[in-house]
Amino acid sequence: MQEAGHQTPHGETPYSPTSLLRALTANPYSVAPLRPHQHPAAEAAPPDNRYTRVVTLLLALLLGFAVAVSVVDLRHEAAAEDSPRTLLETEVRETRTETEQLEQRRAELEGQITDAQASVLEKGDAGAAERLEAFETAGTGVALSGPGLVLEIEDSVPLPASPGVSTGTVNRVTDGDLQIAVNGLWAAGAEAIAVNGQRVGPTTAIRTAGSAVLVDFSPLSPPYRITALGDPQQLRTEFEESEAGEYLQQISTRYGVRRSWEDAEELTVPARSSGTLREASILEAGGDAASETVPSQQPSTTPTTAATRGPEEDSP
Repeated sequence: MQEAGHQTPHGETPYSPTSLLRALTANPYSVAPLRPHQHPAAEAAPPDNRYTRVVTLLLALLLGFAVAVSVVDLRHEAAAEDSPRTLLETEVRETRTETEQLEQRRAELEGQITDAQASVLEKGDAGAAERLEAFETAGTGVALSGPGLVLEIEDSVPLPASPGVSTGTVNRVTDGDLQIAVNGLWAAGAEAIAVNGQRVGPTTAIRTAGSAVLVDFSPLSPPYRITALGDPQQLRTEFEESEAGEYLQQISTRYGVRRSWEDAEELTVPARSSGTLREASILEAGGDAASETVPSQQPSTTPTTAATRGPEEDSP
């Protein structure tokens, strides 16, 4: 029996979307399923034979070769001498070399200025150069070297994370902790102190700004290495027996703040930058300065280091 053909209204093609929608709306039971030989995609599919497979393989090999050549060219351009990365690295190295040369030149000029200043002072007043050197040493104006120790204070390791949290809490070293440690070393008899290369003097401020600790307005990052010149054994013994030592022991035990000691026979603390000379005058024959000009230096408004938190507080 011959199968009845599928009828569609309005003359649409048998399997167009509009025809199917109209046929479903009119009589859903009369819509026949798609036959394999009538499916639109069957005519668009390429034949699957040996020739098409060989062509597909050749095209894949050609595409892979083109990609490999492109990658090699890109790597060659990145490693070339005129690439932006190479030029930037060269510029950085040249800048570092120039900076080192300028630092050496600055040190030479400072030495010449010091010698000239000492010569002028000796002509006017005997012993003035020695007194000036003593004043500069007391005012952190010159670098000092000698035996001493290094007290290193570092943040705690991450504590165990609570449920639902990926990382644990880290107890940070605060500016108050550094203040107590520095004042404790001064009280133990330290002759000179520096924190991460920043010289600490009578007017040096140890403060915090956001999450950074500032020493003389220079931001530092942990670990904090406090270099103190003096007898290493005496400094450590007296510091451990003082309230500052007990405070560091307490925050180390309760909050996991890490600390360590390191003795050395030769340590160096840098000089602290002094005020800028704004005005000077020539001494007259009688030794009095001209009345219209007076020597002045840029005043320092930084507060002195002081422990702002006692050991009895709970949080470091």
